[in-house]
Amino acid sequence: MTLGELLDEARVTPISIEGDLDADITGIQHDSRQVSPGDLFVCVKGLSLDGHDFATQAVERGAVAIIASGEIAALSASEGLKAIVLVDDTNAILSALAGAFYGHPSQSLAVVGITGTNGKTTTSYLLRSMYEAMGLQTGLLGTINYFINNRKKLDAPNTTPDAVYLQKLMATMVHSRTDACIMEVSSHAMVLERCKEIDFDIAVFTNLTRDHMDFHKTEDEYKAAKGKLFAKMVDPERHRKVANIDDPNAAYFINQGNPDVPVVTFGIESVDADIFPLEVQLSLFETELLVRTPKGNIEISSGLLGRHNVYNILAAVAVGVAVEAPLEDIVRGIEEVDSVPGRCELIDEEQAFAVIVDYAHSPDALSRLLDTVRECGPRRVITVVGCGGDRDRGKRPIMAKIATDKSDVCIFTSDNPRTEEPLDILDDMLAGVGWSMEEYVKWGHDDYYPPLPNGHRLFVYDIRSIAVRAAVAMGEEGDAVVIAGKGHETYQIIGKAKEYFDDREECRDALQHVDALHAAGVDTSEFPWR
Repeated sequence: MTLGELLDEARVTPISIEGDLDADITGIQHDSRQVSPGDLFVCVKGLSLDGHDFATQAVERGAVAIIASGEIAALSASEGLKAIVLVDDTNAILSALAGAFYGHPSQSLAVVGITGTNGKTTTSYLLRSMYEAMGLQTGLLGTINYFINNRKKLDAPNTTPDAVYLQKLMATMVHSRTDACIMEVSSHAMVLERCKEIDFDIAVFTNLTRDHMDFHKTEDEYKAAKGKLFAKMVDPERHRKVANIDDPNAAYFINQGNPDVPVVTFGIESVDADIFPLEVQLSLFETELLVRTPKGNIEISSGLLGRHNVYNILAAVAVGVAVEAPLEDIVRGIEEVDSVPGRCELIDEEQAFAVIVDYAHSPDALSRLLDTVRECGPRRVITVVGCGGDRDRGKRPIMAKIATDKSDVCIFTSDNPRTEEPLDILDDMLAGVGWSMEEYVKWGHDDYYPPLPNGHRLFVYDIRSIAVRAAVAMGEEGDAVVIAGKGHETYQIIGKAKEYFDDREECRDALQHVDALHAAGVDTSEFPWR
């Protein structure tokens, strides 16, 4: 494809052109480190870096054309660099350029977009399995991994890939004869217009609670960003909206786009929901449901635990109904998902108590998680929780209060402190229960940690591995130990470096260690944290 053909297909109107529009373009990049000979380099302004500052490096790596919207180094069209194009806003056209270059692949796929604060990942896994049960080749783009035809597994640097990579992945799916693509749609992706050129068929809304205030600034901005997915639903013949009607923001999402687009609702509290559970049985090991649908009742037995996963299951059923999937395929697809990495994931070393690792890192997600665990009937709930550095400070005391209110024993710890001092983050958390780090340290020197006003116990360990091991060592028969915040992640960000860390591995090691201590006759009830 020539540069001129690409600009025409993407409907880009340049301000000025220097050089040859007949230059052949073999790829598109907006990261100069990824440029190969023959590529077009688009100077995009990111959150921390500006691609205009790296135009020279792109040319040195073989870029044959540059599109910019601001000043770049003193470059001119020459034998190597064949064209420089100036436009109003490179960020606004990147998705269109990528879509045009890769042949608008989303138009050849049935694309399901899932938005909301919580539940996107689990819902995406359920939908992928359901579509596979329908006999369709399915791709998935989400927080944990990207999948092509359920076979090719790729790392996921972002919940929603950047605009160029997103189009490339979808093009790969089309070439691999993929029928449907299930994707998580983040609020960041909508604001940054990564999905501008994606032709969605179904929009799914899970729920909306406070999150990402470091990026969106206000909750209204956050809601509006997520609402952009539903604004794409305009064709009553082809598009469908699926929404959690229990959420107070459901009407906002349903009303985006064309009001004539059919809607399928789901909920637990709203008995008039299209998809509604007539019976729910929760335990620490399985979830049993009898679900009413417009096509008849269905029974589902799932290895996914808790009330929040009931919502995720209902969301998957609602999509199945929206696409007129056979009820038996809906049930089979959902039941085949035993677990989702880092989402209420059970760690089983044959211990007498439950150990659960979950990604909950927002106030609502943590609250839902702990309510879910409590509903499953444990003797005690022991929770490890932290808050990330360089992110929304306002949620730290909120999450701390939730954790201590809903747990019998709570341990505050580190969770991706980034460039912040971990003890400062913990001090913000302690404010949620009316304490300060200075007070807590003083009590520790006195070997006395007072209980919280509700009688619950609180401990603080700034080293996450110690916090996890302490929580596991506390576990007794019938307890539930909950490790919240990181889920599937396999790293800690300390300073600007990523260090390997996996809550699930830490839990398994701790369980094996405690088991060995018990076998040696050591009474862990004498440990100081008890």
